[in-house]
Amino acid sequence: MAEIKANMVDRYLQRPNPEHRTILIYGQDTGLITERAKRLAEQILKDNSDPFAALRLDSSEIASDPLRLADEANTIPLFGGNRVITIQMTGNKSIQPALDPVLSSPPDDAFIIIKAGDLKKTAALRKSIEKAHSAVALPCYVDAREALNGIIDEETTLAGLSISNEARTMLLENLGANRMASRAEVQKLCLYAMHEGQITEKDIEDIVGDASSHQIDMIIDSAALGKIDDLDRQLEQMMGSGQNPSVIGSASLRHFQMLERCVSLMDKGMSPQSALDKAGPMVHFKRKARVQSQLRIWNSKKASRACELLAQSLLNSRKHYGLAQTIISETLLMIAATAQRSK
Repeated sequence: MAEIKANMVDRYLQRPNPEHRTILIYGQDTGLITERAKRLAEQILKDNSDPFAALRLDSSEIASDPLRLADEANTIPLFGGNRVITIQMTGNKSIQPALDPVLSSPPDDAFIIIKAGDLKKTAALRKSIEKAHSAVALPCYVDAREALNGIIDEETTLAGLSISNEARTMLLENLGANRMASRAEVQKLCLYAMHEGQITEKDIEDIVGDASSHQIDMIIDSAALGKIDDLDRQLEQMMGSGQNPSVIGSASLRHFQMLERCVSLMDKGMSPQSALDKAGPMVHFKRKARVQSQLRIWNSKKASRACELLAQSLLNSRKHYGLAQTIISETLLMIAATAQRSK
């Protein structure tokens, strides 16, 4: 039985067991799954430049043709070396009939990497991998604080930068659960501060957004929280400054689309924090509490309706540009009234 604990996966990836010909990478963090699958494939292939050495398949292809996996796995490489077959799990169709032959009779020149979502211990795919001597299961769970600190250390060292303790604490509060999104955010920060030597709190504040973006966020949050008086005042100030109403409308639509994704994930049992981290895009750490409050107000149906109203208002504002300010403002006030009634 080959089951690696979540906190030991990175160590395993440094020296993977060559007897493990089928590797299942699964969990909640899709970014981490993708990152580890890529890292593992690159390590197996190393300097192999054969374009046919790497093959990507969807689970639906395997399910519809169960013999294909064994055929591909036992194909002898034309130029020698190893091959990597990566399978992305999608849908509900089982690949077990295709997987069983390669688990019982592992290929000599191929490694099979299976990328899957969060699997319960009772899931057939996970159980079969963990029981097979020729396979291993690598769990990828939501980034813990230690893992996020590891990403910060890796990227700042690579960029030749240091980071103050205060800035590190602020950055950790602003990073989400998705590994790739977290790494991209740190890389962006390093690029911004590359000539400074050290990342400071001001760098983190600067890279998140400008004052205009902050004002738009305040408008959106007031609408989503049902704060009609605050919204009315903020809209008057923002529109009076010459801001394009379509910019506010577009940002509002993206936000309510994100809320809709979040509440859908929560309907499936995910916590508000995990849903917010997974639905993306990353929310400024100062906004997180406000957005989490919004998740207690909006359900899937109401959020979907808000998206429809905003999409229609954007279309109407472009057709009647002279009335754009009124159209966008009235739509946001209508949404705020809905939120107020839902509290």
